[in-house]
Amino acid sequence: MQAALGLLALFASSTWLPLASAADVTITGHIYCDNVFSFWFNNALIKTDPITFTPHNAVKVSFTWDGTSDKHFAIMCQDFATASGYEYTETSSPQLGDGALLASFDDGTVTSKDWKAFVLSAGPTEASITAGCSGTNLAACALETAAEPTGWKEAGFTGANFLAATEYTAAEAGWGRTPSWRAGEGCCTATSPLTREDLTLNGGCSVNYDAGAPAAGFSA
Repeated sequence: MQAALGLLALFASSTWLPLASAADVTITGHIYCDNVFSFWFNNALIKTDPITFTPHNAVKVSFTWDGTSDKHFAIMCQDFATASGYEYTETSSPQLGDGALLASFDDGTVTSKDWKAFVLSAGPTEASITAGCSGTNLAACALETAAEPTGWKEAGFTGANFLAATEYTAAEAGWGRTPSWRAGEGCCTATSPLTREDLTLNGGCSVNYDAGAPAAGFSA
């Protein structure tokens, strides 16, 4: 089994003429990526996920479409992992990631099997698993990587070397799970939505998921 650590997803729709004389149209939507994403529309960077790891969150996006040109949605979604393909390697139970991408926009565009996907990095490879790679032998693990395709964020890109996306339910993808606090098991470092720098309690950040969390928060 491999974890996809870097995934490119794209969707292009044909030209739509809502009016005889088209005007700019504002499109809004939400993007959820386990763990972090960047989103482009017609080659313009619209949004970068403000939280680099956890908690996983849906991020609202808003952008302008000219009302006449083709639409080209391009999202880079990256699951967190190390050079072995495993995450939580600092614990006694490393595991493979289960990255997922969900996006929905008010023009009717939603992620589905109609999108195309390209994997930039995944692992551990089958060859390294055969050679002994496991959660207890990370040194034997290796990744399979590919170069980022040129022009994939631009309208008109056909994605000839992309494959059809695999579609899962929201529950399978992990969307909608209620966060919980596990005393003494800090998994994450909170990041600033503005600077994306790590935050600490001294910086005024208190991350509490429910009433059972310590009032002072927890700094990983």
